[in-house]
Amino acid sequence: MHTALWTLVTLATVVSAEHWIFGGVRPIVTTRLDPVISPNAIGSHVHSIVGASRFQNVYDPADLVQSNCTTIPVQPDKSNYWAPQLYHQDQNTSLFTPIPTSFNIYYLMRPGPMNESIKAFPPGLRMVAGDPNRRSYNASDFAQQAISFVCLDFNADHSNDPDWDERPNFFDHNCPDGMRAQVFFPSCWDGVNLDSPDHTSHMAYPIQNYNGGDCPDSHPVHLVSLFYEMFVSVDQFDFWGNGTWVLANGDTTGYGHHGDFTNGWDVDLLQNAIDNCPNATGNVMDCPPLAAAMDQASADACVLETEIVDEDTGFETPLSALPGCNPLWNGTGLRTECLSDAELPQLIPAQTPLPTNWSEIGCIAEGTNGRALIGASTTSPNLTRAACVAFCESKGFALAGVEFSDECYCDDKLRNGATNTTLIWNECTNHCAGNDNEICGGPARLTLLVTSNPPPPPNDTILPDGWSFAGCVSDDPARALTGFSTADDQMTHASCVATCSSHNFTIAGIEFGRECYCGNAFENGAGQALDPASCNVVCAGDALSTCGGSWALSAFQSNATVALQSSASSAAPSTSASLAVSVSTTASQVPSVPISSASPASPVSFSATSTPVSSASSVAGSATPSISASTSQSIATSVPASSSAPSNTTVVLPDGWASIGCRQDDVSGRTLDMDAFTSDNMTIPGCIAHCASLGHPVAGVEYARECYCGSAFVNDGGAVLPDDACDMACSGDTTSICGGPGALSAFQDVNTTAVARRMYRPRGSYKL
Repeated sequence: MHTALWTLVTLATVVSAEHWIFGGVRPIVTTRLDPVISPNAIGSHVHSIVGASRFQNVYDPADLVQSNCTTIPVQPDKSNYWAPQLYHQDQNTSLFTPIPTSFNIYYLMRPGPMNESIKAFPPGLRMVAGDPNRRSYNASDFAQQAISFVCLDFNADHSNDPDWDERPNFFDHNCPDGMRAQVFFPSCWDGVNLDSPDHTSHMAYPIQNYNGGDCPDSHPVHLVSLFYEMFVSVDQFDFWGNGTWVLANGDTTGYGHHGDFTNGWDVDLLQNAIDNCPNATGNVMDCPPLAAAMDQASADACVLETEIVDEDTGFETPLSALPGCNPLWNGTGLRTECLSDAELPQLIPAQTPLPTNWSEIGCIAEGTNGRALIGASTTSPNLTRAACVAFCESKGFALAGVEFSDECYCDDKLRNGATNTTLIWNECTNHCAGNDNEICGGPARLTLLVTSNPPPPPNDTILPDGWSFAGCVSDDPARALTGFSTADDQMTHASCVATCSSHNFTIAGIEFGRECYCGNAFENGAGQALDPASCNVVCAGDALSTCGGSWALSAFQSNATVALQSSASSAAPSTSASLAVSVSTTASQVPSVPISSASPASPVSFSATSTPVSSASSVAGSATPSISASTSQSIATSVPASSSAPSNTTVVLPDGWASIGCRQDDVSGRTLDMDAFTSDNMTIPGCIAHCASLGHPVAGVEYARECYCGSAFVNDGGAVLPDDACDMACSGDTTSICGGPGALSAFQDVNTTAVARRMYRPRGSYKL
């Protein structure tokens, strides 16, 4: 992240000893609103806005200070600061793409030659600097001098090249390390008006200079000086000449750059900082009153609470025209007119509303020895809280949890040591993949949601009279049910039960989506109760239900006495009236589809006629992989006291694969992000076989039951960790290690190298 403590050339000659900088502040939203110039209306052009979370189309000082948070690291500053979004215009297509933006906000004490007393901004003050309609430059006008641009090149010296000097308009060349678009606000107030009809007359620049001096008699109150740099990553785009860079108001020159400010400060705190921070020379931590209020975690987790304009601003796909009526204009010739009958967009909630009866509990920690929610899961590049809730509700679950921006988990209760004790809200910091204005958990943190009206089980399969669902139970290579078997590409719960009933058997079990087994008792040590998530393969004849999994049977029983080897109470969720975090379904509920995190079915689940994808001894030579069945509801398998400690030293890997140690995950996204699945029968060879079958040269197992694949380490992950950071026994092989919390047991094809790479995904706001 650029923290932007760069020295401004113009400021350097007059800089006061006392100042502080809020560096690298990210926008809270980019939208077409301007509560100063266009109150209670849609704005004329798109702005990049930083600051308080209750920014909206009208400035209400009393409401703004009630904001939950701000992207400013000093949380008592609930002000908003904004400037026009800068776009890149493609030379060939003329399409517009917003350029990533952040702000460096300076507060400077500039008392002038008369050493005037510096005052805090009064409550309710709003002000603007610059003119969006200007397309020329008057060097004698302080208001025009207050707008400038700096081209950054940290590796070359252009001190004697006038083409690189700070200037009032865009450069005629690219900037290797980005560009600063700068605004210096007037610091002299008339002492009466918090605004004026032209939004400028109540403020004035000092007598001597735009950035310092004494205040004129007409504006006698000397306020703290506000200056900000909008840092724009122009270096990420090509430069082809005039028209490459375009402000959201259609300006191709830069002269029309401007800034707006609405005060939301704790005024007493601001005055305290002004009066008592003589040693502050840029660093906020050198100002004790502000240092005590620093809260970067809240700034990082802050999202907009209000509304945005329902229109595309270009962050998903480039635009053919700038939002609003903003044809390109450089100040010469006539400005193109817009259609007067163009329909205005509407305001919509920034955060997608949750379905009826659903509410957010807050931020909670993941389970201490496995996932907190294991009933079903999915990932999506368009995930929102509401989308996750809809997914979980469709599967019949009453709890939903979003994590790491794009991961959704479901269940009816919290498991594996997780509790509903909420953490400080800012421990969930990941913005939702599908809506940057929402928070979707964080590393090992869930944004937990619950319904007050538990949904009925989806797709209630009609079973023959006298039959009921008995849960997800283990199978064995020698088979748990040996009386009769069949396979059918139209397999459903009802068809398997009908088959077994017609052959006078009292137990039916379905496996791998299409295989039906019958018997009167579970044999060969099988039939042990498994985690419901182990039955995760979609029924061949019913896409809304699941029919077993890898060595896992969806079992059904008649009302006749059945010799079950597992407790009947574990066959289905228990009934509970609690709506806090444990909401049950009925005992007769049939299993619904628990979509895996990446693949439609467990990738190590082979049908009876399939061939293994790897020559490894652990998966070759049998119709299905030899994976020991878990007998615990816990995701992270615990090792019996009599067993030796798990280790990967004896694991037989597929030919050509080698261990690359314990590697870091959960940094700024998944370290291996090409494919993933979860299984309560996870083994290292099984994960590698899955990744290899999809052509991915890197595989990693984590949290005992999660497999991730990729072609390289991404999202700043992959750092080597101590071996003991990977300390969880594999859910399908308690003698082996399958990663740990935020730690991958990683493996790669020896013919490739796991090289870290970065991906650029523009969305509504950025960290640079």
